[in-house]
Parts: sequence; C-alpha cells; structure tokens
Amino acid sequence: MGDHKKYFSTSFRLNMKKPTIATLFAGGGGDSLGFTSAGFELVFANDNNPDACETLRNRFENGSGKKIVHKGNVEKIQDFGNANVITGGFPCQGFSLAGPREIEDKRNTLYRELKRAISIASPEFFIGENVKGFVTIGEKSKAKYFHDGKIVKLGKVAETIIRELSQVGKGYNVSYQLHSAKDFGIPQDRERIIIVGVRNDINFEFKFPKPTHGKGLKPYVTMEEFGIRDIPLKDDEVYRERKGKRKDFFSSRYMSRNRIRKWNETSFTIPAEASQVPAHPSSNRMWNIDVTGTNRLKDSEWAEFRKEHEKDICKSLVRLSWRQCAAIQGFPKDYPFSGDIVSIYKQIGNAVPPLLMKKVAECIIPYYKGKKSSY
Repeated sequence: MGDHKKYFSTSFRLNMKKPTIATLFAGGGGDSLGFTSAGFELVFANDNNPDACETLRNRFENGSGKKIVHKGNVEKIQDFGNANVITGGFPCQGFSLAGPREIEDKRNTLYRELKRAISIASPEFFIGENVKGFVTIGEKSKAKYFHDGKIVKLGKVAETIIRELSQVGKGYNVSYQLHSAKDFGIPQDRERIIIVGVRNDINFEFKFPKPTHGKGLKPYVTMEEFGIRDIPLKDDEVYRERKGKRKDFFSSRYMSRNRIRKWNETSFTIPAEASQVPAHPSSNRMWNIDVTGTNRLKDSEWAEFRKEHEKDICKSLVRLSWRQCAAIQGFPKDYPFSGDIVSIYKQIGNAVPPLLMKKVAECIIPYYKGKKSSY
C-alpha cells in the first residue's frame, strides 16, 4: 500500500503543470530567464523601473495577453500570484562593497518586502540573491567572514535577515552559499550570495549546484571561448561619456584601476554603472605612462593626477558594448532590452547571471518530479 501511494504521489507531480515562479525586484529578468530555462513558468514579475518592465514584457508576455509584469512600488502589491517559488534579489546597492554600505540605507530594508510576499503566497521555496558585501554589512571588525571561497561567519545584520526569513509563515529551512559565476562556465569574475528557503513541511533536501569549472575541474571559460569576441563592437552600443573636451571621458575612479582583461581571460564583474564598465580587450593599455609598481599612486591622489595627465590616457581606450556585457552575463544575443544605453547597461549589470540562476533552479525542479533531494 505504501508503494502504491508513493506511485500516485510521484505520478501527480510528474503530470502536473509546470511549477510557477514569481520574481520581485525582477530587473531585466536574469533570475526569471534562469528559472524559465529550467522548466518553470513565470506568473508574476515586479520592478519599479519602466525600462526593465518593458524588457520583461517583451520577453515573457510577448503579446500573449497574459498579465505577468507589474510595474510600481512593491510595497503596494498584495497579490504575488499562485507561485511555487518566489525569487527576490533584493536591491543590493546598500550592501555592495563598491557602495556606501549603510545599515539604514532604505535599499537594505526591502528584504522585508520579500518576507511579506513569502508570507502571503506561502511558496514551497524562496530564493534570495545579493552581493558578497551582504555578509559584512555594518561590521567594523576584521574578523574572518570568508575562507577559501566559503562563508564561515555572518555579520549581525546578515544573520538577523537570514533568521527573519526562516521564520516567515510556516517557517523555512534556510541555507546560503557564496557562488562565483566563473565556477559554472560563465566568463566573469562575479561573486554572489544565494539564499534558499525550503518550507518546513516540504520533504525535500535542497543542495546547491556543484561547481563545474575551477581547480581540479574544467578550466575557466574565457571571453573568447564564450563567443564574446565574435560580437561586433558597434558604436551605438558603447557608452561614451561626453565631458569637457573629451568625446569619451574616463573618471579618475575608472583610471585608478586596471579595467582591461584579454580575450583569453575571464571578464571583470559587469557593473550596473555604464561609466565603470570594463574596457574592451582590444584596448592595449589605459595609460601611455607607467602608473604601476613604485609609480602607483595613493587613492587620494588619483583625482589630481587624472587632471594633470589627461593627455596621457590611451586614445584607444573604449568600454565593452552593452551587447557584449549582456553576453558575458549569459543573456542570449536576441534578448529584448528596452531603454536608452545607460538604462540597458544598468539592467544588465544588476542582473543575476541567468545561467547561474538556472543551475540553482535545476536543484529545485527535482522536487516537482517526485524526488526527495536535489541530486
């Protein structure tokens, strides 16, 4: 009798409709694309950026007549659809190592909207995503929080957020892990924290995806191997900051760090700020003078140095195009981004690499096929 019952339970899951997903802070759709590529159906997506919403509509509604995308303040939304999974890459600027990292930054409190959505929809799973700096927000001590690419300790703020997420509704078994995009065949140095919650009444052991590339595994994938070099550098797809006498201005912040990686390397992290996008690999150098080694300046000296040495900036220096950045992130070539060039760069840089999120989704989909573990 037990086996008979098990058979019908498994059979039901195998024959059910596609499991559904709702995304908060959906942006240009990195997590949405990753999950739908793994077999989920997107039933709800929200963002307050009109360009991102148009991108989402073009890709996921596509004239179907279905109302999936909801533009506006997430705080005003009460219905998050009948979702089996909710994802919420809550805005990370306040947590970023490159940003102010203020505890009271309003962007740091939006995780509460993820909590609210979970409490309303009671999904079997939820996914959160954030930058590495999330772990140490508000911490001033030099205690070790990471070791050998793994999280060994959470800061007090991060610990509180994880605890609160675990206590929503019926309660969730929450796990978290630091992932590097290049460990999964994506040609980019990009570390992000993935948080996964499994509802307590679910008989399923979630396991994070295993890296496929790196030490002892396949070699990291280079930009050339990923096909980035084959994407033409079109002038109207490249951000050029017109400032002063320059048609393409590069700030002291930009010029103070190496931004060039060769085709046979992985890319630097693709940022959301157009002006800080990595240089195109065809740019042989940034400066015509040596600013390395003993000639290296202190951070406080770069602004003045940049003014005095305007003429020494290499003429061939140019940023990667938004289309090349999108491909480095793992978006398909025909992905329909909307908005002006700055907005498109922002959508791309803020996104979770779709291929990384697909790997996570593939560790959840076994539950809907009657499995009790990710693998």
